[in-house]
Amino acid sequence: MDLGGVLALHDAQLRGRVPEWPPPGAVVERDGPFVRTHYGTHGTVEHRPLPRPPGAGPVRRQRAAFALRGEPAHWKVYGHDPAGLGDELAAAGFTAGPRRSLLAAALDLFGPPRRAEPGAGVHTLTGGGDGDPWWEAARTLAAASGPHASALADFEADGGCLWGKRDAAVLLERGEVVAAGWAEVARGTDFLLIGGMTGPRTELLGAWRAMVEPPEHYHRHLHRPVPYCVAEAAGELRTGLLAAGFAELSTVRTYSWDPPGHPATDRPVGLIGRRAEDLLWDRLEHEFGFGPGTRNFPGFAAPAPCATWRLTSTLTDELDLVVRPALRALTGPGERLAWLDWQHTGYTFDPRRVGSPGAPDWPGEVYPNGDYFLYLHPDLAFGTFGHPWEETLTVFGAPLLTAVEGELTALLGAPVRRRD
Repeated sequence: MDLGGVLALHDAQLRGRVPEWPPPGAVVERDGPFVRTHYGTHGTVEHRPLPRPPGAGPVRRQRAAFALRGEPAHWKVYGHDPAGLGDELAAAGFTAGPRRSLLAAALDLFGPPRRAEPGAGVHTLTGGGDGDPWWEAARTLAAASGPHASALADFEADGGCLWGKRDAAVLLERGEVVAAGWAEVARGTDFLLIGGMTGPRTELLGAWRAMVEPPEHYHRHLHRPVPYCVAEAAGELRTGLLAAGFAELSTVRTYSWDPPGHPATDRPVGLIGRRAEDLLWDRLEHEFGFGPGTRNFPGFAAPAPCATWRLTSTLTDELDLVVRPALRALTGPGERLAWLDWQHTGYTFDPRRVGSPGAPDWPGEVYPNGDYFLYLHPDLAFGTFGHPWEETLTVFGAPLLTAVEGELTALLGAPVRRRD
């Protein structure tokens, strides 16, 4: 493996990369050579190798952007970055974390994954979630190890496992989880990124090789070969990966800055957990009579008071302009709502932290563009239900109906159904 060539590829393809789709709840901003990602709970600064240290002004400008949002900031400095960058960060109030090695290996060094036995071997965490004992064990091991290139909690918040692109795995011995790791394919690059490993158990690498060499009928999602994997490691993990065939490209150190006060503990927008989403759909089925179907009208028996309007395809964004401000006004500080899209990914979000300049967009929309769309208070005190085939919008709950009825009637005409 040409270490200089792999390092050049790493810097060109991965550093300062702007993803095609930001993670849930994140906002990506460009500022000259810098790429800031604001997660609402923290933020990162990235950039490609700089010809010289940026100077005090640009460094403090990045810090000010995070201070404005009350976010801790993290800035990775590599061993081959210009001398003096770390000193400039320290002068601006950043604190240096432990130094780690940036390691790389050719993926074809590692054999394909072995068939796992029920209580032994490597098992993927795809399909698990809240309450899954393997996930719980992985979280415990992740919290007791590291530092990692990216935290397991961030891996989960960024979307968790996604077949062929992102995976977490555990290693079982006698039915017990003894190691865990998580990784993702950096789309459009030559790299698989190892976010973290809780110990030098290279058996986990086979699970991730399976992501880039899936069965033939899954090859359509791969746009290019993925020949390399990279990891950040120190101590026993570094020793174990070097023994397994990894080589050191450089070193890396994370510099961190904490704002005064108490940063938010959850992102403005997040994926709704599978268990929480299933519970909502179950309640809608049993308490609201929800029954999907292209001819099942109305398919939703909202509790009184409620009203249903006939929709027109020419008034889509206008519905958001009416309903979203009302949802925000009816939600207290720190409270969250849910947006559900039948048979697709649902979200939980804080209406007070979305939809404004510099904040993430509102998840979803009111108009049912091809499937059932719902905005819901978590205890179903109020919400909206868009029926794509009946072409109707139902609003239920006294506070929300009172807030939007006049404007919706002005837009859509008199309700076609109503219960007081």
